[in-house]
Amino acid sequence: IFSYGWKRNPPRLLQAMGFDPCPTKKKQERMFIRALPHAKEKMLGLCLVMGGFFDGILGKAYAVANVLPDIVRNNFDVYYREHDEDADARAIITAYGAARLPIIIIGHSWGASSCVLDVLARPPVRAVPITALLTLDPVGLRMPQKLPGVRRWSNVYVDYKRAPRTRQNIIALIGHPWGAIAPASANHIFSGQNHADAIGMYKEWGEAFILPAIR
Repeated sequence: IFSYGWKRNPPRLLQAMGFDPCPTKKKQERMFIRALPHAKEKMLGLCLVMGGFFDGILGKAYAVANVLPDIVRNNFDVYYREHDEDADARAIITAYGAARLPIIIIGHSWGASSCVLDVLARPPVRAVPITALLTLDPVGLRMPQKLPGVRRWSNVYVDYKRAPRTRQNIIALIGHPWGAIAPASANHIFSGQNHADAIGMYKEWGEAFILPAIR
């Protein structure tokens, strides 16, 4: 885990629950997550952002968490996790699902495929209602199936037949991009044609998808 210096958890909620508003150690963070099921009255909705390979250093998906509109930031607790923190993600979603709160999931690259395959497709999260799922150019060898709990799913992807052979795009091709996928409610091609540009994908297609879903 490379991102402990970042705001991975909502400072407001941490403080309301008596924790350090910016925990810098895994033990502190785990204690907070274990306490979440007992803090239903303090929670807002959930917005969970998951980053791809090396996002804990590069911060491409983390940047999306920092440009969310005020209506999301004021009404949702925003969390960030790296692609391999699927156990944490499942625990967080389960707690908010038990509280019957709206849930938004945003994943980029390997973080997007991890969201779908290792978090939302597994019990007990599989049964949790997800208000909106936004996947930004997912990559991975395993392909997704329909997720019964997801109400709306928008998938944004790079068309690699037309995209330039940049270093980022070549790395994505090695990781096997999903492209358009049948389980999604909608698929959109990203005009920027840059796999690393998570903010660009979010701004072009993501925000317009999320806002109607939560109003």
